[in-house]
Order: sequence, then structure tokens, then C-alpha cells
Amino acid sequence: MSLVASVNVDGTVATTGGTATSFKSLGNTINQHNLVLDDGSEFEARTLLEASVKTPKVSASAPNGYTQARNTMLLKVPLALDNGLVTVNTVKIEIASDIEMTDAERLSMRVLAAQLIHDSEFVDFWDLQSVE
Repeated sequence: MSLVASVNVDGTVATTGGTATSFKSLGNTINQHNLVLDDGSEFEARTLLEASVKTPKVSASAPNGYTQARNTMLLKVPLALDNGLVTVNTVKIEIASDIEMTDAERLSMRVLAAQLIHDSEFVDFWDLQSVE
């Protein structure tokens, strides 16, 4: 497997098939919103999503005088093991962007990132857990 692969710059990414299921709010704080996948699962088996933001702050050491904005989503997916215990598997998505970045530039970056997760040329990286 090689990580030398291609992506579509300024492309689109879409999900098809499956069953539409909504996230339900569990509440929020100033910079974080907690949600649960509303699929009728028992408490210990619920898929959780934590969405948080970190706004730019003034920083003399930053290239333009501000820190980067950070938007983070942490998806927690429980798995019941054969021994009866539950483990939690996670996916963390974080975008750090400069305040001078345009909405179009941010969209382009998200589309590229989605391809890294979804595109068939990168599946072996995720499934085999190898960079070879």
C-alpha cells in the first residue's frame, strides 16, 4: 500500500444509501455542544458527538497577530466486546484555519479532508493501520 494517491481539488463528496438518523442535543456550554445519535440504542451503546470551537485570540508570536480558529468534532462509537465489556472507538476531526482564510478556501480544505477519509485510494491506510 502506498499513500501516493490522487484527490479531486475543488470536487465534491457525497454520501448515498443508508438510513437517515438524526443527532439529538444533550446540551451545550459556551464553546461545546454535545449530541447523541438518536437510533434507540441503550445508554452504553449510544454514539456520541462532541462539537467544539476555539476562537482566534491575539498573539504576538502568530504570523498575522492572531491564533488560528479551531473547530473540532469528536465522534465516540461504543463497541460491545465478546467478553461483555464495552470499548469506545473514536474519530477526531479538527480544522485549524487562519482568520484570513475565505469560506471558499475552508470548503475546499474540508472536501480534500473528506476524500482522505472516504476515497478508495486511502482505505488501506485506515483499515491496515500502516503508512507503508
